[in-house]
Amino acid sequence: MRMKKWIAFALASAMALSVAACGSTATTGDNNNKGGAVSYPGTPDADMVTVDLRAEPPELNSILTTDVASGDILREVIAGLYKLDANDNPVEDLATDTQVSEDGKTYTMKLREDAKWSNGEPVTAHDFVFAYQTICKKETASTYGFIVYENLENGVDVFEGKKDPSELGVKAIDDYTLEVTFTTPIPYAKHLFAFASYYPMNQKAYEEIGADKYAKDADKIVTNGAYTIAEWTHDDHITLQKNPDYYNADEIKIEKIKFLMMKDANARMNAFKAGEVDGIDLSGEQVEQLNKEGVETKSYVDNGVWYLQYNTKKAGLNNAKIRQALGLAIDTKSLCDNVLKDGSIPATGIVPTGIAGTNGSKYRDTAGDMISYDPEQAKKLLEEGLKEEGLTASDLKLSFITDDTTDAQKQAAYYQEQWKQALGLSVDVKPMPFKSRLQAMNDGDFDIVYAGWSPDYNDPMTFLDLFVTTNGNNYGKFSNEQYDKLIEQAKNEVDAEKRQELLIEAEKLLVSTEAPVFPLYFSAKPYVLSSKVQNVTKTGFQEWDFTDGAELVTK
Repeated sequence: MRMKKWIAFALASAMALSVAACGSTATTGDNNNKGGAVSYPGTPDADMVTVDLRAEPPELNSILTTDVASGDILREVIAGLYKLDANDNPVEDLATDTQVSEDGKTYTMKLREDAKWSNGEPVTAHDFVFAYQTICKKETASTYGFIVYENLENGVDVFEGKKDPSELGVKAIDDYTLEVTFTTPIPYAKHLFAFASYYPMNQKAYEEIGADKYAKDADKIVTNGAYTIAEWTHDDHITLQKNPDYYNADEIKIEKIKFLMMKDANARMNAFKAGEVDGIDLSGEQVEQLNKEGVETKSYVDNGVWYLQYNTKKAGLNNAKIRQALGLAIDTKSLCDNVLKDGSIPATGIVPTGIAGTNGSKYRDTAGDMISYDPEQAKKLLEEGLKEEGLTASDLKLSFITDDTTDAQKQAAYYQEQWKQALGLSVDVKPMPFKSRLQAMNDGDFDIVYAGWSPDYNDPMTFLDLFVTTNGNNYGKFSNEQYDKLIEQAKNEVDAEKRQELLIEAEKLLVSTEAPVFPLYFSAKPYVLSSKVQNVTKTGFQEWDFTDGAELVTK
């Protein structure tokens, strides 16, 4: 998530170094509402909730997934070792008894014996071993594989082919006892266990269907969670059906969930008012519109960051000064106040304000502001950078890829105008479908891309290790030996204060000096729900979740 994240949106996802520092939760019973008592009744279905996912999930194979949309679906249909509750705290899911070794590296977990896959097979420790070994193989080509192989004992050697997958730090002691060994003590380990890359995989189904076809359609995926995938009409909707064999089925109150895939903001609003959908995300303008009508709206801080990512292998963009200039030319306060208008705030670094620091503090409070709007400095840096590269402004022919949603294109027009006004640069905007944007990023087929990241766990590392040389999400191919070294040192530092100092130094190098990315804003997510939906979980780690007390109220 979001997911990535983004995360490309990263997946929506879950984890936290400090429970108190988790992203704020918004449910239908919270107090962050705006507007009055007017509400819409929602869809007529008494046993189904319909919400908007905004985009087709690119990948429902938990071994390969990277985005928020896919994470929203997987969270409902796959049970892992742990899951997040409505407050983003990790709680046991399939794990029933967790023992941690004295050195903090090894987790031994007893598993539930009543969990089943949708093909009738029991869920066992072997399913986790198969999943972890598969994601750590280089030939699997999992963008998110690093979050497993960089953490598990012998993981890097397995990925590089130096050791057999059987030597990976995961073992099935017996059918219902799993042992996971990390390379170093990880304070957020239980949160990792709630993340999609740590989900189990049914080996029989995966091999019979084939890795290239697995999870591409409703009949090509095996699940074990609260819901099963009943229908998948690509680029239109996914319908989930309550799983009667789920171990906690009695606590699941909603029979069906329908996820729509509406790209257009106006279409979403019209569908909501027409009673065709029960929940949608809103733009800032739509919040204003509904509040004027007296309609109750909600919002939550999602701990996500949106940023520009530069292809550092492209002519001109290989120069740090030119990259800095493109970022400093953008007035992000005006962007938030006049374009977004949804509660988002200007980014002051790549790590958002809600992410945990040391001793209950927020990391951003200690790290401080690392970027600012400075068009005059931007002009100076552009001139210096062009001179260093032997280029003129007319030689710098840049394109900017973004999603083809109305909201994204509106932002793209703003950036385009900012570059023209401050730097005299004409940048070509290329909108494309979400899946196409992710593919272009994977292929390195871009100059500048508008991308976002939602945290996988509540620690600065989930943002900062994205940009090490070997990270699969480092789409701009940024490679800096000093940055890689700082991140590696932080991963191995057990002293919390020293670790944070290393992370701050790395972030400064990333956003202030080398600038392969330019953080734009820390996002807030306004949304609206029909009156028939209660206790839905929407947080920075769970965009939509219906498994923790959500229910329908029909009159």
